[in-house]
Amino acid sequence: MIDEETIAEYLHQNPEFFEHNPDILAELNISHQVSGAISLIERQIGTLREQNKKLKGQLDSLVHIARDNDKLNERMHRLILTLMDASTLNEVYIALDDNLRGDFEADAVTVKLFIDPAKANLDSDNDLVQTIFVPMDDPRLESFKSILGHEKPVCGALKLEQLEYMFGEQAEQIKSTALIPLGGEKCAPTDCNYIGVLAIGSHDEQRFHASVGTLFLSNLGDILSRAISPYVADKDSNE
Repeated sequence: MIDEETIAEYLHQNPEFFEHNPDILAELNISHQVSGAISLIERQIGTLREQNKKLKGQLDSLVHIARDNDKLNERMHRLILTLMDASTLNEVYIALDDNLRGDFEADAVTVKLFIDPAKANLDSDNDLVQTIFVPMDDPRLESFKSILGHEKPVCGALKLEQLEYMFGEQAEQIKSTALIPLGGEKCAPTDCNYIGVLAIGSHDEQRFHASVGTLFLSNLGDILSRAISPYVADKDSNE
């Protein structure tokens, strides 16, 4: 351990040390002996030091946000490229599921399409996606009436029956959910213009809380809507 004498001798021989290292000088706590009160200089230094800490904290926060945004943009870019490479609805669904579980750390992913599969443009390799088509007159959709009536994604906790409908056996592990309308305009389940809904579930109840920002989720919904639209167009309208 370096003793005070060694430090003093070093500073004596290197008087320019604090000029070359102003950050260290700012952190020093040097009291000014003034009888009965704290000196004005000491108070000013203390105030400046606190302001410096606050500014540093704000800068660190901005840098952290910028890095998070860069990572988010990279992940979204990879998702878009993967969806563009898909040549069937089955591949779109698999690409979406893989990316959301991998890059975005989702615990559960479900897509429900309110379309008659007989009228959709499906490849023969459609065993997986057949399970995501649901009729609009399904009575279980009634519990989603208020949710699907929103123009934007909705986040928060769902009721158990809603979770079971969306996530099946994983329902009890899902503590928060993001529901993202796919295509269409504001509607109710009985006369819906949406082509479907994307549900993303998390084991963390704070992951998709009610006040979370939904801009990213809206963009995700737009991207997926565009990716699946060629496969869910009405055959009759194309003939």
